[in-house]
Amino acid sequence: MKKKWKFIAVLVIVLSLVGTYDAYRYFTYNRYKERNYAIEPRAYEFIANKQGLVISWKKANSQIIDSKIPDNNSGEGQSVGFGAAVYGKHYLSTDSYQFVRRFHDPDFNLKDLSWGEFWKIQVYDISTNKLYRKEYDLLEAIREYDDSYVPFATYSAFFSYDNQEYRTVELEKVGGGSGRIVLFNMATGKIEDVPKDVEIPKDKRTDIISNSTSLKKYYKEPIDNIFSSISFPNSVIKQSSDWRLKEEYPKAYDLMTKQGGQLYLLTDKTDPKLMSDIYSLLIPKDKQLFDNLTVYGSVTKDGQDHVVNSYEEFISILKVTEEENDAN
Repeated sequence: MKKKWKFIAVLVIVLSLVGTYDAYRYFTYNRYKERNYAIEPRAYEFIANKQGLVISWKKANSQIIDSKIPDNNSGEGQSVGFGAAVYGKHYLSTDSYQFVRRFHDPDFNLKDLSWGEFWKIQVYDISTNKLYRKEYDLLEAIREYDDSYVPFATYSAFFSYDNQEYRTVELEKVGGGSGRIVLFNMATGKIEDVPKDVEIPKDKRTDIISNSTSLKKYYKEPIDNIFSSISFPNSVIKQSSDWRLKEEYPKAYDLMTKQGGQLYLLTDKTDPKLMSDIYSLLIPKDKQLFDNLTVYGSVTKDGQDHVVNSYEEFISILKVTEEENDAN
């Protein structure tokens, strides 16, 4: 009989602990329907006269981390999962947020937030060597702009106008209804309207050489990614041992191949010269980028494939859209 009661007592304790853990999970993680963790640079290196920046990211230390998300704070390993960095020539930004309600929920209202809900923008000054960081409260910026709006999407694109660099923010009226795109100024942390008679262009292109030339066939897997940066899959790392990047920028190479680094092309427009300088580092050191390079018709002025042997030939046949030129 005593054994039976002991068993029941142990079972009650176990169930209590399980219930406590479930409650902990609910109030710390599962409660949030929309969530993105804050990240920060673990290490970084500028390359090619500051035309490129390699960053290995880690999760910020001041947050509760779910056990299902791999830790990348120590040792070598793949990069943490994170959303796109929005960046130009002077600023690079990431974001972090957590919300109890999903976007488009009619009850989502910035005047009625609870349980530690937030949306923060982390902005790094990449015009200096120190990557000075500021953090802005995006929700407060939206309230100051117009508190009858709420954010309804996490997608953000880069936009440059009048020597200012922005990330787009998509808003909609509280309770649903009409939406609009506004601009978050990465220098001031303020929300601004899109200038009159200016259309939001497509984001700058950094993948023309890797996607629209015969260099695409050289890489065993694509190296450009949805984060508008360059990263190396394992198959590409294996073919990179004789690259110019390893010889000229060994620290950056190690960050890319051993610490899941992301390579950002620091420009506020589609810049063919910058792309050629960067991709010249991502091929064997005894090769030249413009050596019988085929440029596909999708990016040429006449819509035909062309074989080029110099940067001058490349730029003479390359089509850069008016939309990209007008953005800057």
